[in-house]
Amino acid sequence: REEIIFTSGSTDSINMTIYGYFMDNLKSGDEVLITKSEHASIVIPWFDLENKIGIKVKYIDLNEDYTFNVDNFKKMINSNTKVISVAEITNVIGDTRNIKEITRIAHENNIKVLVDASQSIGHKKVDVTDTDVDFLAFSGHKMLGPLGIGILYGKRKLLNDMNPFLMGGDMIEYVYEDKTTFATIPNKFE
Repeated sequence: REEIIFTSGSTDSINMTIYGYFMDNLKSGDEVLITKSEHASIVIPWFDLENKIGIKVKYIDLNEDYTFNVDNFKKMINSNTKVISVAEITNVIGDTRNIKEITRIAHENNIKVLVDASQSIGHKKVDVTDTDVDFLAFSGHKMLGPLGIGILYGKRKLLNDMNPFLMGGDMIEYVYEDKTTFATIPNKFE
């Protein structure tokens, strides 16, 4: 239960991850791989981080029919590649990516994986243990739930290393004159 954070939706979850974890764990010259068929909630924060800290966002070439190409992903990997950030099923053409295979390849190369499961969560079994993803985000309304609720899954170790994106409320354990200590996860982020 400590690895599930309730958010206001996928965009919130993705931004929380990019600005709360990756902004502090990437450096100038590190590379993030995405595709041209990703939702804006993935694309825009990565390019903002490129402007802020000097990471490089690179596009994985897609097949002629705009589907994900694992071989092109493998070709893009180098010693600077630190993150792959993709949707499991895109909202652009609906192609399904093999997240388990992508994660296996990524982890063999010490690359973190952030998955947008917004389009897949209501249509297939999504198992973060089986796929071994590092972070996964989705919105409740994609599962016929209400607007304004979402989930961020993150591996416990990574969430412990992550800084809250927004501050206040029950996420605070103690406030001192010169510092703040945060509550344990998941309260640290809610």
